Amino acid sequence: MLRHCISPDQKDWVIRLPAVEFAINCARSETTGFAPFFLNNGRIPRSMVWNGNAPSDYAGVRVFAQRMKLALMQAHDCIIAARVRSINNANKGRQPSPYQKDDFVYV
Repeated sequence: MLRHCISPDQKDWVIRLPAVEFAINCARSETTGFAPFFLNNGRIPRSMVWNGNAPSDYAGVRVFAQRMKLALMQAHDCIIAARVRSINNANKGRQPSPYQKDDFVYV
């Protein structure tokens, strides 16, 4: 998962890791139907980034938040791409079942 979000020279993985971890913990699992954050805390935390363009007393915080927002969006895109790839790979070898409902089979 992380390899899809970092640059080819792999020098920015330290910067991307928190956003990827946050995105994974906010993503709903197909198996359980819940996000890890929800199972641990009973809720999904709000993202710390904001969309407003109001001036801030702390410009560095805004720059950091915008950078994290972009990394989080990229991490979500990577999660979706990985799920699609996984589904496609799993379905490559699948064939329709030769059995119908109420057929007798040996188990």
